[in-house]
Amino acid sequence: MAEEWEKWVPVCDRLLYQCFYRVLSFISVHTSVSNVYKSLERLAEKRGGRLYWVWKDRVARWDDLEVFPGIKMSIWIFGGPRNTVYARRGWWAMYLFDPYVKSMARVFGTLRE
Repeated sequence: MAEEWEKWVPVCDRLLYQCFYRVLSFISVHTSVSNVYKSLERLAEKRGGRLYWVWKDRVARWDDLEVFPGIKMSIWIFGGPRNTVYARRGWWAMYLFDPYVKSMARVFGTLRE
């Protein structure tokens, strides 16, 4: 029997394209952040890059994933038990979110630059 997160793998994969081309770059996935993270671990095998938790079970980051052949992007993944959001890094430099997450990661000792 398949695990709960496995059904989200194709959904999470298709939503990466939307995150790449949308102007606001925010994409909502209607499942837990842990399901999304496990799905993205599977996708990282195909798309490459580095997927890691910034704040365990709340905020993750996927750097340099290949969204199209030769075209890469980095995304933030954040959420809770019912909903998760992708946000493409770099569009508006995450002026509010990026400094907050980095400061929290410093507190927890999980910051990776």
